[in-house]
Amino acid sequence: MASLEDYIERTQDSKTADDLFRQFDIFVGQFGVDVSSYHIVSENLRAIPIEVGLVRETFPKDWVQQYISQHYAQIDPVIDQARREARPFHWFDVKDRIKLSAQQKHFLDELREAGLTDGLAVPVFGPKGTMAYFGLGVVDGELNITEAEELELQFACLQTHNRYVDITQIMSDAPIKGLSPREAEALKLMATGLSNNFIAERMRVSENTVDTMVRRIYAKLRVNNRISAVLRGVGSGLILP
Repeated sequence: MASLEDYIERTQDSKTADDLFRQFDIFVGQFGVDVSSYHIVSENLRAIPIEVGLVRETFPKDWVQQYISQHYAQIDPVIDQARREARPFHWFDVKDRIKLSAQQKHFLDELREAGLTDGLAVPVFGPKGTMAYFGLGVVDGELNITEAEELELQFACLQTHNRYVDITQIMSDAPIKGLSPREAEALKLMATGLSNNFIAERMRVSENTVDTMVRRIYAKLRVNNRISAVLRGVGSGLILP
């Protein structure tokens, strides 16, 4: 098993966000983590909506689509509670920390039914007054780790957050750039789940043109995947849900 020191060294050598997250997946996978998400939840003590602050996730596609369509970001008790915590806690232990609404209880039931049977909520505090949340999940199993391992994962998440900010400098004061009408159209089609070749057919352009538009959308929204682009586009008011 790679040590935390090894992981920190590898992240320092990472030059891109993709490289960084590749190392992250390998490291947390050693602890039995199957899926993860990374959100920036506040900046300069100002809360950022969950769907706007999402940087990256590897959750099952069906669950992500359900999370979006059911507007679970508005009621997710795990991320909400993580804003108030300093140490990691297991997702389903949130019921012992706060009084859940009926909607929030339903959310946890749906989470289990989706096969996400255990997970760790990891809050971290980073540069420029940021706070981030990492969700480290297990599919059809349990996350059997010690308290010391929980803290090791928290340090790894903190290093990942700090390095991500270093690499991307996304926490600048510059607002998210607007999309062109064609880019907004492409993003709307992405939100329906269409692949680039079907988007090209709908827009009557080449697939290479769509690929270029998608890269520009990613750059403007400061994301690196389709789901994050859709969520940030909705959360920023650039497209309608």
